[in-house]
Amino acid sequence: MMTSFSDFSFSAEDIHNMSAILGATPHETDGEYLFTLANQQTRQSLTLNVSNNVDMGDGTHAALVIAQTQHGYFELHSCTGFMVFEPDELIFISENNDLISGLVVGKQCTCSMFTNVRRSNLSADFTELDPRLLMSSMQLSVAEAVLA
Repeated sequence: MMTSFSDFSFSAEDIHNMSAILGATPHETDGEYLFTLANQQTRQSLTLNVSNNVDMGDGTHAALVIAQTQHGYFELHSCTGFMVFEPDELIFISENNDLISGLVVGKQCTCSMFTNVRRSNLSADFTELDPRLLMSSMQLSVAEAVLA
């Protein structure tokens, strides 16, 4: 399932879908949704903050996604969409011309971030890409068909 990329903000249905995939109910305050996840097996935790209408500091407002783990703090500014990647991951996307950034968050407290990936890499022949570009290209190519 993909959500529209134009004038993006998270809807109540989007939050419901995220909650179902993550197996967590968010705490909501003024258009900000905070999910707290824990993986008992690995003892990992993850906090996911999904916000609408954040003042980006230059008079513009945009959606913001923040993931915090024991290993780092990750922000995806100006989120332009997200998709559910079955069985248990969410892929948040930010598009800027020919560059795509993505934050991948999983129910098991997994978190990956890929920034400024060339759009052309998403549809490239993976056997011809530099091996160091494969993970980002493969992960974000899942969303390529629905990018604006």
